[in-house]
Order: sequence, then structure tokens, then C-alpha cells
Amino acid sequence: MVDPTTEACPDYTGTLYAGIRTDLTAATGQTEQEVIDRLVDTWNTGHEERVLAWEQQQENEALAVANAERAHEAQEEAEHALQEAGAQKEHAEAEKKKPKMKGFKEASTVGDFLVPRPSQYAVQKLTNFEYIELWYFSPDGCKEALKTSKSVADDYGLTKVDDQLTIHPASAFKASKAALADHELPFSVFLRAKNMFLIQISQAKWPQTHVDTLSLIFWRLKNHAICNHSDIGDMVILNYASRVRHDWHDCLKRDKGFNIRNLNETLLRTISEELWDKVRSRTLALPLSKDSSTYQSSFRKSSYRDTQSNNHQNRDSRSRSPVRGGGAQKGRSSSPDNTRDKSRCEGFSRGAGSRGRSACAVCLGRFAHDIRHCNSSNLWDGSNAHCRRAQDSQIINPQGLPLCYKWQRPESCAAPNHKSSHECSGCGSKDHGAQKCSRVEKA
Repeated sequence: MVDPTTEACPDYTGTLYAGIRTDLTAATGQTEQEVIDRLVDTWNTGHEERVLAWEQQQENEALAVANAERAHEAQEEAEHALQEAGAQKEHAEAEKKKPKMKGFKEASTVGDFLVPRPSQYAVQKLTNFEYIELWYFSPDGCKEALKTSKSVADDYGLTKVDDQLTIHPASAFKASKAALADHELPFSVFLRAKNMFLIQISQAKWPQTHVDTLSLIFWRLKNHAICNHSDIGDMVILNYASRVRHDWHDCLKRDKGFNIRNLNETLLRTISEELWDKVRSRTLALPLSKDSSTYQSSFRKSSYRDTQSNNHQNRDSRSRSPVRGGGAQKGRSSSPDNTRDKSRCEGFSRGAGSRGRSACAVCLGRFAHDIRHCNSSNLWDGSNAHCRRAQDSQIINPQGLPLCYKWQRPESCAAPNHKSSHECSGCGSKDHGAQKCSRVEKA
């Protein structure tokens, strides 16, 4: 629309409008001046309307421009705020991912016993709740981990996790070439390795029920009668532990887990018959001049590596007799599990198979485990524990009151200034400590 404010009223008195004036004068009977005045008034009225319309249009356009500018500014502010929020979120996420060093207590000191460290590969397996051979927790396995830790510290590799490739240290997924299957370990090494294994799965935050169950099955296998009444009892136990633990992990992955602490005597007899079949076949192959003692020595040296076990290998034996005897009771006076130096005895109780061992003040068990840090919610026999270990390592009763730890030890406590805490951690009685409790595991 053209700006009407610049328009000028036509000159109706001029010769250009003479014809119009003559026609209007004849048609209306008005004088020529009256016709001119009427034409001027008509133009002025139209001019004023055009000016008003123009001004309204200008006002509307100015308002529209102002609204558009305000909307643009609001959009820019919103985008800026969104960018700031995104930057703050990224900063917060970066802070969360940033490694943080935890604090420590001023009065604390290093422990009396330093637990050997297994390889990063073994720790990663435990973190993922996967099966891992006990060799990795044996003295040889921990020594190899210490020896190779520096050489692979800067090596990285790709691994697939949840359909995605991720970068991890090579040591986290590189198995050792020296690793042995559980049934290939010497029995004394097996006993030491399972102790370290139980400590590591607790530190890996395995469910406490799983830790307690594995601890109990190891104890039952170690103290099974076949160990003392069979010439190949140790190998039977090793093969049973190797196969069943592997099958337990496989079943857990398929959500068909079973209680591994329930010892299957039928499977144990089957494995025993299987190994005795090897004994019989090797006996037929030996020269007649060799006596049984020579044969047994040869069999024991080669059987660990010759026996290739399968998790579900339950062969039909020609005879289903009970677990065989056949030899004098076997001693283990030289076993590392029965002879410990003083420093190691301070932190760990010795096996229940050894006589005179102190019972744990929490689970009342005599099996090999770290009694200073035991926080089991069950007793050695699976029943509910009376007391528990608090976060500050004190043993507290169901009312939350701390108990005298020395009162639970064999030497007891004669201090008169805290009799209120002289209470049995096993049953709550004030007449005796844990070592004399009726619920304690028998020596």
C-alpha cells in the first residue's frame, strides 16, 4: 500500500475538471462553486480513510516485527540454556567417570597378613561370575601373575561385551598357558587354592549365599571319608570338585542352578569306579615283577594329567559297589594345609580335619577361612548365625551390642570391667564363649 500522507488534493477548479463541473452543475442544479466544494470534501474524506488504513497497517507491521524479534530472542535464550544444561551434564558425567581415590583412617596400619594377588584375568572372571580354574589362586598362579603383571601393563586388546567392542588390558582376558584343571592339581595345592578362591569371590561381591555354599562343599569334600579310606580318594575328590563346579556355573547361566553343597554320593561313587577302572586297566599293563606300591606311585604321577573329565560323564560301571577302601589310612603330616607358619595361622583358622583348631566366632566353623573378617549370616551347618560382624569388624549380638572377642577365644577373658559383653557369640549364653558352645563345629 502506497503512503497516502504524501498525496495532494486535485485542483478541481482547473480546466482538467471543467467538463465534470459542467455535467455536475447541470445534473444537480448546484452552482459551479458548490460542485467544486463537494468534490474537494469527497476527496478529503477518502484521503483521511486511506491515511487511517495506512497508519493501522504500519502499526500492525511494527507489532508483527516486534513479536518476531521477541520470539527469536526467546528461541536463542532457550538454545543457550539447553547448551549450558548439556555442558553441565557432560561435566557431571565426566566427574562421575573420573577415577577417585578413596580415603583412609589415620590410625589404621597394614594388616599382619598380605593376601597374594591373582591375575587380572582371574579377577575379571570372578567379576563376571564366570567359572575359573582354581590354579589361578594357587601359589604358582599368583606368582605367575606377579611376574607377568609389569610385562602386560601397557598392552591392550579388543573384546566383545554385549555386542560391542571394548578396549581392555590384555591381562584381563588372556588365559595363562600354565593353568591346570582342578583335577590336575596336587591335593595340597587344591586345598590352598580354594581358600584363596573363597576370599576372592567375597571381594568380588558374589552373593553371600553362593560364597557360603561353596565354602561348605569344599569343607565337605576335604573331610569326606573317602580321603582316608581309599588309595585314590584325593583324586576322586579332585575330579568330583572339578566336574561339579564347572557344571554348577553352566547351570547358573541357564537359570537352572542347583545347590552345589548337597554332595551327590552316587556321582562320587561313579567317579571312583571310573578311576578304579583306570587302575585295573593299568594293572593289567604292568609287568608282574612290579608290586602294588610301585604301581600306585606310577599311577599317582600320571593320573592327574591323563584323566580328562567331562561335566556330565556318568559311565555305567560293570559293578556299582560303594566307594572302595583298599589301603592303610593315609596321613597328611607334610600337607601345606595342615602345617602353617605362625604368621599365617594368625589370620586363618586351619581346616576342620585338623584337631584342636579354634572355631570362628561368627560361623562357629573350624574350616579354613579368614576368621578375622568372617561376616557369614549362617553357621557352618547352614543354620542362622546368632551374631554378625559390624562394619568396624566388631562382633555384635542381635541387639546390636558389641561382644568381647577374647571371651570367644580358647583363652577366654578375665577382665572385670566389661562383663556385659561376655556373651557367647554362638548362642547368647553368658556362661561360656564360642569355643564351648554346643552349636560349634566338632573338632
